Amino acid sequence: MSIAVYRWQVPAAFLACTAASLPWLVTSSPLAPLAVAGGVVALLIAIHQPLLVCIGFVAFSLFRLHEAYPFLMPLQLPLGLAILTVFALACNALAGRIEAAWPTEIRLFLAFFVFVTVGSVFALSPGLSFKFWNETYFKIGLMTLALAWLPRTNEDFHLVARVIAISGLLVAAVAISNKLNGINLVEGTRVTIGLQTTSILSDPNDLAFLLLTTLSFSIALLTGRTGWANRIIGAACVPAVLVAIVYTQSRGAVLGVLTVFAVYGLLFVRSKTVLIVACVVGAMALYFAMGISERMSRVAPAEGFDASAADRLEFWITALKAAALRPLTGVGLANFSWFNYIQTGQDMTTHNTWLQVLAETGIPGLALFVLMVARAFRTSLRAHRILSAAEIRSPVQPVAYGLVAAIAGFCTAGFFLSQGFTWSIYIMVALAAAVGRYVDENTRMTAQMEAPHLSATIHDMAPYRG
Repeated sequence: MSIAVYRWQVPAAFLACTAASLPWLVTSSPLAPLAVAGGVVALLIAIHQPLLVCIGFVAFSLFRLHEAYPFLMPLQLPLGLAILTVFALACNALAGRIEAAWPTEIRLFLAFFVFVTVGSVFALSPGLSFKFWNETYFKIGLMTLALAWLPRTNEDFHLVARVIAISGLLVAAVAISNKLNGINLVEGTRVTIGLQTTSILSDPNDLAFLLLTTLSFSIALLTGRTGWANRIIGAACVPAVLVAIVYTQSRGAVLGVLTVFAVYGLLFVRSKTVLIVACVVGAMALYFAMGISERMSRVAPAEGFDASAADRLEFWITALKAAALRPLTGVGLANFSWFNYIQTGQDMTTHNTWLQVLAETGIPGLALFVLMVARAFRTSLRAHRILSAAEIRSPVQPVAYGLVAAIAGFCTAGFFLSQGFTWSIYIMVALAAAVGRYVDENTRMTAQMEAPHLSATIHDMAPYRG
C-alpha cells in the first residue's frame, strides 16, 4: 500500500475516533464504547474497501432489505452505509486510489442525468421533481459513477455478483414465506412484501422486476464455471427467485424471465429449433404456474377485456399526450402520476419504462436513455466475446453475460413495468462500464506483454521473406 494512502488513513482514523467519542458527552450508556468501536472499524473498512460499503448501500437501496426484514429498520443501515460510502469515496479520491474513467455509456448517463436535472426546473410541479431527485435520483447518480469506477479486479466483480444474487435470495425468501402464509397479498393471490409501507416491495410488479435482475446474475454464477462457491450460490438463488417471481403473477415479468432464459439459451443451446420450442413450453408453463388466466377472469369486465390491460392502454395514451404537449422536456421527473391524475383521475404511473421516460423527459431524454441502454448492452456483449476468445477463462466473463441477459430482460419487461428512474438499469450501466474498462485494460496489458515477443518473431522471420 502506498505511503499516500497511510497519510490519509492516519488523520481519517483520528477524526473518526474523535467524532465517535462525542456520544460520551451526552450519554452514559454502556453501549457507547461498542458504538465507538464499531464506528471506527466501519470507517477503516470503508477506507480500505470502498466497494464493499458501496455495494452494501446499493443492495439496501435496490432490494430494500431493511423493509423485507423489519428488525433491521432501527439500525438505519441505509443511512449509515450512505455516510460510509461518501466518506470512503472522498478519502480514496483524495488519496488517488480511484481512477475516473469516462466510457461512452457513462458519458451518455451523465448527459441524461444533467438533462433530467435541468428538466426538473421546467416540470409541471418542480416540487415533486426536486423531492424525488433529492431523495432518490441524486443517490442513483452518485452510486452509478462509484460502481463504474470501483470494480477493477476479478474479486471485485465476484463480490458484486454475489451480493446481488444473495440480496435477491433474501427478498425471495420473504416473498415465498408471505405466499405460503397468505399474508401481504393483493388481489387475493399476488404476493408482496411490506404491504403496509410505501415501497417498491409492496407492488408485485416492481417486486418481480427487482427479482428479475437477481435472476440473471444467479444464472451467471450457476453456469459460469468460476468455482463451487458460486455454483452453490447460483443453485440456491435461481429456483427461489424464479418461484418468487411466479408468486407475483406479473405478466411483464413473464416476458422478462423468458428473455433472460432465451439469452442464456443462445449461449448453451446450439439448435435454434430446440431453443424456440423450449421458450414456447417455458412460456406456457409460466403462464399456468402464475395463474394468469385466473387472475384475468377475476378482474375481466363484461366486455371480455382485462381491466388491468385497459387501464394500462389508457396510461400509455396519456403518456403520449404528455410527450405531445411538452416534447422537449416532458412533464418532469416523477410528475407523470400527477399529470395522469389530472387527465384520467387515477394517480398511476405509465406501466411502461420507455413511455415513462418519454413522458417525463421528452423526446431528447428518451433518445439519450435508449442510447445509454443500447451502449451498455453492446459493451457487455463485446466484453463477453473478448473474454470468451481468451485462452484462460476469466471470472468476469459470466458477469459480462449476466449483464447481457439482465439488460435484455429489462428492455422486454420494461414494456409493461415503469422502471426508468429506479436503481436497476443504472446499476447495469455502471457495471457494463466497469466490465468494459476491465477488458480494455487487460487487453492492452496482454498486447504490451506480447509485443516484444511478436517483434522478435517478425525479426527472425525477416530473412525468409521473398
